[in-house]
Amino acid sequence: MIVIKNKAEVKIEYPIEQIADKEKVLFFDIETTGFSRKYCNIYLIGCMYYAGDELMYTQWLAENFNDEANVLMAFHKFVKRFDTIIHFNGNSFDIPFITERGKKYMLDFDFDKFRHIDIYKSVNTLNHILKMENQKQKSFEILLGIKRTDPFSGGDLIEVFKHFVESKDERLLMPLLLHNKEDVFNMAHLLSLLAFQDLFAHKYAVTDYAFNEYQDYHENTHKELTINFKLSNALPFNISYNTDNIALIIKEDIGYFSVEIRQGTYKYFYNNYKDYYYLTTEDVAIHKSVAQYVDSKYRKQATASTCYEKHSGEFLPIKDSDNFQYSFREEYKDKEKFIRTSDISNDNILDYLNTMIDFIKLKPKQ
Repeated sequence: MIVIKNKAEVKIEYPIEQIADKEKVLFFDIETTGFSRKYCNIYLIGCMYYAGDELMYTQWLAENFNDEANVLMAFHKFVKRFDTIIHFNGNSFDIPFITERGKKYMLDFDFDKFRHIDIYKSVNTLNHILKMENQKQKSFEILLGIKRTDPFSGGDLIEVFKHFVESKDERLLMPLLLHNKEDVFNMAHLLSLLAFQDLFAHKYAVTDYAFNEYQDYHENTHKELTINFKLSNALPFNISYNTDNIALIIKEDIGYFSVEIRQGTYKYFYNNYKDYYYLTTEDVAIHKSVAQYVDSKYRKQATASTCYEKHSGEFLPIKDSDNFQYSFREEYKDKEKFIRTSDISNDNILDYLNTMIDFIKLKPKQ
């Protein structure tokens, strides 16, 4: 087994102290001879970690196929000093692979005891915002402007490793080690993608909001609510997203959100419809304690869909109305809900932004 240990000449782009004690954090990546955990080998494991204030990296490279046991034993011993592991899609590939191959050598890799930070999972549902062709690590590196020296893919290097085992040609060490090294080093930059996770965990503060008027291209006047906010951690690149008359723009750590105000008449539906009568001529439901004085021919038992009162004015769409006392719909079965603009206040503007940010996160690709 070949062991490489040196300083990691790279800077972590995210405040790692917000994750854990930095000396307890381990970045890692593996290289394998294929995708089958049962029949293929792990031939290289690379790690990056702090030693004091200095970033270091270690790589364990097998010199033959039987050397897999030594690589795994070295990693098994080394990983015990950490409590947080960081990887890119490791929950789906690296960790199950290590666990399965470890069983062959009676090594129990208890990854459940670690805190896992999977960089991939922090952004894998956001392609409607990021608009990427695929979500491979190299694609995110390109998005962040990271340039690799290594020209190979992991698949390319399988044959390189096999040739190295057969020939012992040390010139083949460079591409094998470089690819894994850059996979690990680049996680230091990719960690900044966790700022998206922070955004959708509502780690920001509203700085101000306003109701404005604007004119469209046809000189029609519209009204909108705009909210400015500041993120706890800056995004690694700027984003701009528009859907359903809702806009989100973020430049570094400054966010701008806007939503069009709707003019119209909407219905507030009472939940306890059995306690109400629907007045057929008034098109409104009133409580039985009052409706008993109305002529019976002008009233009937309210149903869930007729137990409402109507309100006209200015409204805002809302995707989760739990923090608002009143929400309105056009019809009972409509999923889209609204609140009155007059119900927005300093006390609930953050709640409103939170529910709309959640909606943007979950919005399917158009």
